[in-house]
This record gives sequence, structure tokens and C-alpha cells, in this order.
Amino acid sequence: MVSYTAIAEKSLLICRCVAIIAAIAAPASTAVTGVACVVMLLTWLISGQVWQSLKRSAVQPAGKMLLLFFAWLVISSLYADTSWADKIDTLSSWKKLLFTFVLFGLFYESQWKARFIYCYLAAMSLAAVIAVPLWLLDITVRSGREAGIFMTNHSSQSLAFVVATLCCIFLLKESLSLQKKSLLVGVMALFLVNIFFISPSRSGYLALPAAAAFAFFILYKHKKLHYIHGIVAAAMLLVILTSSTLQQRIKLGLEEKTNYQSSESVTSIGIRVILAQNTLELIQQKPLFGYGTSSFKAVYSAHVAAKYQDWRGAPASDPHNQYLFVWLENGLVGLLIFLAYIYTAIRQGASQQPYGAIAASVLVAVAATSLFNSNFKTFPEGHLLAFFVGCLLARQPKNMAEAECA
Repeated sequence: MVSYTAIAEKSLLICRCVAIIAAIAAPASTAVTGVACVVMLLTWLISGQVWQSLKRSAVQPAGKMLLLFFAWLVISSLYADTSWADKIDTLSSWKKLLFTFVLFGLFYESQWKARFIYCYLAAMSLAAVIAVPLWLLDITVRSGREAGIFMTNHSSQSLAFVVATLCCIFLLKESLSLQKKSLLVGVMALFLVNIFFISPSRSGYLALPAAAAFAFFILYKHKKLHYIHGIVAAAMLLVILTSSTLQQRIKLGLEEKTNYQSSESVTSIGIRVILAQNTLELIQQKPLFGYGTSSFKAVYSAHVAAKYQDWRGAPASDPHNQYLFVWLENGLVGLLIFLAYIYTAIRQGASQQPYGAIAASVLVAVAATSLFNSNFKTFPEGHLLAFFVGCLLARQPKNMAEAECA
């Protein structure tokens, strides 16, 4: 008869493997990611390690801030003038951060972090190779997507390759053979081609320079900071001068920003400007505590419906800015807790090279793009971030043995 111990060990093994699958699938398939998340949670429960892993998560600085943020989300929901269905739906949209909290207690061993990184890099390398001929031959795989874009959308595909590039940057600093380093440089070049030449995602154009500058700072500290800024600036200038895709997207963005007030239809930049302006107006009325978790759609939609008669008066459930969203719903208190989580997680990761530092860099990338999107809550980007931060930021507390016996 198979003992429960054997079943628990296999369940924990499956849980970790499925977590890696979920991270790889996040930018490409919502179905696979959703199933993988369910399997991960089920096998985690079967493993018998729930209490021990939760304690490991709770003693970590980033874990403590996550608990505080979720506590405030629940408290904020109590004074929101919305239905309980809406409150539960909004709280559920933050569940990616719960996955992060769970993974803090499961991926503290370095060998699992290494498996995570190399499996992800292998999958993204294959994806990058596939994207290039699709782009060159102008082949559209998904309806409504650009040539070369075969993941969920161009933003999620771009972010997937940004994350892979950050992995390569840190791994190149490790003690690897010349052959492995050459391979990493080769696949990194493929990722860069995908980010700046194939994908029209402006989020990727912002995410990689911001995260790469942070990554180089972590690796080389203050002594080479001026060189780092110069290298990043020179690299971006070269890309801007050579990538027609990037040039077109920047030009279009500037035109949309200039003409949004006279535009007769919705534009990507125009709607973001309108959303930001009206969200800030609403925040000024209740800056400290906000309107409560789940309140954005009702409050914002009523505000613009009374103010506009064109596309600007359309209802919205998100301002395409993660920080404005949190501020409106959860007030300045919630925003400061949210920012404290980001800061704490980045600080925790920066001291753990290479894996924690990779997680911190990915968090910087998403934090930058969240100025123009709500990427902590969107399905592809939110899950990718949650699994990278949860798996790579996890650390084994020095007093874990005593904590488990308590």
C-alpha cells in the first residue's frame, strides 16, 4: 500500500511542476493557465504542506505586505456602495497575488528556481524562433493579431520576451561555459528582435529599458552607473533609428495624444488620457479611503455619463493605470500599502542573486507598464508576474525549522 508520505511528496512535486507550466502558459493560453492553477492548488492541498508553506510565506517581508494589502482590500469592500457579487468579483481579480503568496512557501529551494528559469527560457526561445518567420512571411496566426504575434496579444507576447531577456541578463553573470553564454546571447538577440521589431507593444518598449537599467544597477552597483545609463540610452537610440515598427507606434501614440480632444472615435492613447483625467477628479473627492473595493465601474461610469455625450462618456471598469485604480477604490491608504508591497518585494529580491533579482527586475518591468495598464490584474501579465515573483522571490527563513515545530 502506498503511504500518505509518498502521495504527499508526489503531490508537492506535481504542484511545483504545474506552477512552472502555468508561468510558461500565462502569456499564451488562458485555458492552460487556468487549469494549471487549479491543479497546482489541489496538489498543494493534498501535499499536506499547506500550513508549513503558508508560515514560510507569512514570515517573508513581501509576504507580510501582501497579507496587509489583501486585508485592506477586504476592509475597503465593506464600505463600497456595490453588490456583494461585484465585491467578490473584484476581490477575485486580485487572486494572482494570492498565487504569489502561496508560491513564496513552495519555491524556496534553489534547484526549483533553476528549473523554473531554464524551462521558461527553453519555451520562450522556441516561441521567439517561431515568431520570426511568421513576421518575415507576414503570416497571421490569430485573427485580429499582427503578423508574428501568436500569443494572447502583442502586449502579453512582448512582456513574455522582456521577462526572458531579463533572465538572460542575470544568467550571463553566472559561472557558465562559453558555449552556454554564447547560446544565451543568441536567444537574447532573438528576444530583442521580437520586442522591438516584431511586436507593436508600446508597453514592451517601456518595460525592457526600465527593467534592464534596474538589472544592470543590481549587478554592477554605483561604480558603473553612468556607463549603464549610457549603454541603455545608446541601445534605445539604435533601436529607435532602426525599427520601423517602433517608429510607427511612437508616431501614432503622439498623434493620438495631440488629437484626443477632437477625435470622433476612441483611440488607445486618447481613452487613457480621458480615463486618467476623470479618475483624478473622482479621487480628489475621496482621496484618503477611496470609494471601496469594486466601486470603480459604478462611480466612474456615472461621472462621465453626466459629463460627456460622445465616446468619452462610455462606461469603464478600469482606468488603464494600476495605481489610479487602487487609489480610487482603496484610497491613499490602499495605494501606499500597494506601493509598499512593490518596494518590499524589489528590496527582498535585490539581495538574492540571481533568482530573486530576476523577480525584482520583472516586478520593475510590470510596475513601469502599469502606469498605462492594470497589469497586476490582467490575466496574462498578472499571472506571469505572480508566478515569477512567487517562485523566484521565495526564500527559506533561517528559523524555518523552529517555525515548523511551533
